[in-house]
Amino acid sequence: MPAGPHQSLRALVEGAQGALKVFPLPGVVVFPGTPTPLHVFEPRYRAMTADALAGDRVMAVATLRRPADAPQERAPLHPVAGAAVVEAEERLPEGRYNIVLRGVSRVRLRRELDNGKPYREFAVEVLEDHYPPEGPAGVQDRVEALEQAVYELAQVLPAESGASELAQMAARLRSPGRLADLVGAAVVSEPEARIEVLEALDVGRRLELVLGEVAGVLALLSKGKGARA
Repeated sequence: MPAGPHQSLRALVEGAQGALKVFPLPGVVVFPGTPTPLHVFEPRYRAMTADALAGDRVMAVATLRRPADAPQERAPLHPVAGAAVVEAEERLPEGRYNIVLRGVSRVRLRRELDNGKPYREFAVEVLEDHYPPEGPAGVQDRVEALEQAVYELAQVLPAESGASELAQMAARLRSPGRLADLVGAAVVSEPEARIEVLEALDVGRRLELVLGEVAGVLALLSKGKGARA
């Protein structure tokens, strides 16, 4: 049986584990299965993007521990990053790029390489979702609660918000982990909260974190509606 698109992309990431290109960014968190548009303008990351496009198109986005450290060459990073494949690119004047990354998997940064390049590379470990002994069935209650919360969100937000499309996509997913990532990418806005979701390998915990964020949005919308009544 041939591998599906996700399996093929994951194989690319697994093949890059020994030397994965890493794009350190302040406040940016890439979730598996979701797109992230980026504008690449710094010379070191233009070089990284050019090398990725000439090769396997794989890189990871790692979130800086302190945004103020962005100019540093070896700024401290959160240890779990989002590995991705360049899904689309637009080459701009002066070597700049607009790219869209498609998140593929979580990776743990194990060791930074002395690569002699202007950009950073790490030896990484591809991380797996953790389920209770009974498997996805053990988190079904949280799946149903999150699906219901997203449905309720779609009922109160305007059509242009994209909430209806999110609810439709959420209802079609059969992987609890990917459900949490899809909704988390769309709803969780604060960088620290997004990092917490990314680092949650326990799928039950990840679902709870994202459900809490959606519930918070619903509560704010309800409060605002009550204030206008």
